[in-house]
Amino acid sequence: MGLEILKSNINRLIDYWKEQGLAITPNSLRSIDAFESKKHIHLPDDFKEYFSMVNGMSSYYPNDIDNEGFLFYPLEELVTLQEEFSTEVVVDCNSCILIFAEYMHKSWWYGIRLNNISGTYEIGIIPDKERFKSITTSLSTFIDLYLQNASALYQYE
Repeated sequence: MGLEILKSNINRLIDYWKEQGLAITPNSLRSIDAFESKKHIHLPDDFKEYFSMVNGMSSYYPNDIDNEGFLFYPLEELVTLQEEFSTEVVVDCNSCILIFAEYMHKSWWYGIRLNNISGTYEIGIIPDKERFKSITTSLSTFIDLYLQNASALYQYE
């Protein structure tokens, strides 16, 4: 049942973006596997499903943002928090934060805090390199919040 809800929410997301004239392209499982190998990251299964159905907003630059100012990164543009902020810290991606979206040209970001050891993750808002405020532990819920333009997506304090 969870996979059906996720797919339904992804399809709603695709329809929402199509209404705004945003390009929609899927990814192959081979591309997703190659990304994981290159980054030494294991994406959660629901993110793999998402990227297999839609590769974020595929026109990354020039910024192809939605009507509210959100930009969802294509798979190949996902970066760790350390990469985004150019920190010198060596990253252990068993517990790293992977940025997958931003708001209003990097006013703040949205990331997945991975815990590959336990196989869990949480999605949060990142107002700066020092803070991560958890929003949900479900991509399906995050998509639903996004489609509702929920206030939780804007509250980073």
